[in-house]
Amino acid sequence: MHLVSRSTLELLNRKPAERGTAPLPMNRFRPNIVIDGWDEPHTEERVHGLTIGTAELGYAKLAIRCAVTLAAQESGERSGPEPLRTLAGYRRARPGQSRLRHEVLRAPDRPGRRGDAVTVTSWGESELHASDGSPRILTPR
Repeated sequence: MHLVSRSTLELLNRKPAERGTAPLPMNRFRPNIVIDGWDEPHTEERVHGLTIGTAELGYAKLAIRCAVTLAAQESGERSGPEPLRTLAGYRRARPGQSRLRHEVLRAPDRPGRRGDAVTVTSWGESELHASDGSPRILTPR
């Protein structure tokens, strides 16, 4: 399952807006779960244990963003370089690497329902950046 926080998508939309580019709709990223209420962008990367109501979601890995995000979901037409141009500026796993990491993938251990409350059961470091800000990839436990 593809999980993202609203603050992460808001940050991603602020960066191209500074260059005069219109914000992208959330459906461009095709998330299964959108978390509202986490003020810090990319909080979802540090959440390693999560329950939503009765559902338990285990951490899988950071999502790799691809060219599908360049297309309008309603028409399938490509509409420009965003969001990949912006992600390339701040979301590479390693300098020179082409893979752009944004949002997280989770594996359901137990099902739940839409609208259930979210509870973080354990935290960890983001796979993308070390605590000193330098890029790195961690192996999930």
